[in-house]
Amino acid sequence: MQASALIPAPESIPIAAGWLEGLLIITFALHILLMSAVLGGAFVCSVRSVVNKKSLSIKKIAKVLPSIFAFAVNLGVAPLLFIQMLYGQFVYPSSILMAVYWLSIVFLAIIAYSALYVFAERYGRHTKFSASIFISTVAMLCVGLVFSNNMTLMLRPDVWAAYFSSPDGTLLNFDDPTVWLRYLHVVVASIAVGGLVLAIVARHIIVRESQELAISEERLGLNIFLIATLAQLMVGVTLFFALPEPVRWLFSGGSEFYTGALLVGLAFVALLLFEAASRNLYGTISALLVTVLVMASLRALVRKAMLDPYGGIAALPVQAEYSPFLMFIISLVLGLIAIAYMIKLAMRSNGEA
Repeated sequence: MQASALIPAPESIPIAAGWLEGLLIITFALHILLMSAVLGGAFVCSVRSVVNKKSLSIKKIAKVLPSIFAFAVNLGVAPLLFIQMLYGQFVYPSSILMAVYWLSIVFLAIIAYSALYVFAERYGRHTKFSASIFISTVAMLCVGLVFSNNMTLMLRPDVWAAYFSSPDGTLLNFDDPTVWLRYLHVVVASIAVGGLVLAIVARHIIVRESQELAISEERLGLNIFLIATLAQLMVGVTLFFALPEPVRWLFSGGSEFYTGALLVGLAFVALLLFEAASRNLYGTISALLVTVLVMASLRALVRKAMLDPYGGIAALPVQAEYSPFLMFIISLVLGLIAIAYMIKLAMRSNGEA
């Protein structure tokens, strides 16, 4: 059976695909930043809580992680909706093929969220070891693995026919060599962001109680960020060479636009490494924000290159309806302002705790 025969007809979209793709990239970049902060922060807490039962840094980080987790999950709704609008004919079948694991995300997220609250409450008040932070970390890692499977399986209609020999919703995409590399790329990036979370908490919260400790913890956080980013760069290079040859060719001179986008991404990675090595916290944060946005754009280009042979977004019919789009933009801006304000209040109250 030809792969194209398994792809359902696309639904119409209310506005030109370029606008939706742009919003998908922006909202995904924001979501992945927050989610990396939570997972990375949990990593930092997991490792350091084993050897230090009353670390001021861990106590402060643990207090903010549940709130960031809630923001990350809510902000993740927007890119998920955009990808369903643009690539529904691909992501719906892939979700059905692995339905058992896809539905488990809800329960895993509840476990991760609850365990973060338990750890925040227990840490520093009980000398007995608490496994809650490890439970939360493992649950989040499982969620990431499920997402990596779905977001790669949707790119491979050529393997969907496996459904007919396994129709129970348990099909995973581990035969794809990019799955583990994509997953590892995100996990290592999260460890880097976790180091940055430690540095930010040290600069803005711990300094109120101990300037010496704040300087030490900020230095440690930036070192974690630098080392993990270097490791992520190696994973990224390996991932690039694991991409299908036609996609790799586009980024290697086959397309001026694709190749230029890759060079821009590498330039920002170099800037990010320079700022981190220079111990410039705000410069590192600024470079990270832009780098994540560029990397999200490169991810979108890879997705486009892999789905273009099956029609991709070029085949989407447009039925213009601008009012819902404008309402979404207004709601998104107001929501982001509210989230920024709540994060500010949370950090202030955490510092006073």
